[in-house]
Amino acid sequence: MNGENMSSRLERLVSGLKANPLDTLGRVVRYASGSINSFFADLLYYFFRAQSIIAPTRTLAKLKQGLNPTVKLDYSRHPIFMHADSELSLFRSRACQKEPETIAWIENFMKPGEVFYDVGANVGAYSLVASKFLDGRIRVYAFEPSFSTYDQLCRNIILNRCQDSVYPFMLALNESTGLVEFDYHSLAAGDAEHLLIDPIQGSQPEFQSVYRQSLPGFRLDDLVAEFNFPRPNHIKLDVDGSELAVLCGAAETLKSDTVRSVLVEVRKQPGQADWVENLLVAAGFKLLSEHDRGNGVIWNYIFKKTPA
Repeated sequence: MNGENMSSRLERLVSGLKANPLDTLGRVVRYASGSINSFFADLLYYFFRAQSIIAPTRTLAKLKQGLNPTVKLDYSRHPIFMHADSELSLFRSRACQKEPETIAWIENFMKPGEVFYDVGANVGAYSLVASKFLDGRIRVYAFEPSFSTYDQLCRNIILNRCQDSVYPFMLALNESTGLVEFDYHSLAAGDAEHLLIDPIQGSQPEFQSVYRQSLPGFRLDDLVAEFNFPRPNHIKLDVDGSELAVLCGAAETLKSDTVRSVLVEVRKQPGQADWVENLLVAAGFKLLSEHDRGNGVIWNYIFKKTPA
């Protein structure tokens, strides 16, 4: 940490102590406790990692099979647990703090008996919140194309006994139906910023892909018309830049009065947010709210169907 950052932190600490000493001291204690826990966790990791060098492969295999760490999702209304076999999994367990507007949207918009499409479900935090909040009286269709993340999604559904209300699908929603290629940013479960490559458009990743996977891509309209998927009442769309392609493939479904609301992650560069808003307004929606994800570039937009 450089001197400028240290000075800035000290200034904020002094200012906080003057304004609200009890709250500031509480935050200092929580920060210090977290730092100490992290230090000992890392220390233990390196200790056991050193032991693994001399351990037989059979021992390591049995140890890996026997370990099954879980962490509690930061959702206050219901206990929800997530498999925690990586640091990224720990990050995903703070999904409610990361996107409070998504939690509020689920709790305020969704009703018993409705259908929720979680497109780009990742490891399933928001799918599980919807299921638990409505006591399983909702059908959640969770779409996740990454094989490693999909595995974790399924395990989390089973861990929380939500398999009767959350249905996972390892496929990509797209502007057209057919095979697509999926470039992985990493193979870690729960990672993001992968890239869906449409053979027609031929977009290429800006990162060094670690793996390229072929998988089926579907228009949402085709899933509804040809495969008897129920029309959704609510759609959450977070697919790292492919949001417009997914919406174009759902043009007919979006026009239906069945769809009541859409939450979509948009990037305000280069104009994606305007394209998404124009498409949804043309389908009968009104932009209800905008929520900065913290960097001024990525936002969550919430749309509501306006009466005809």
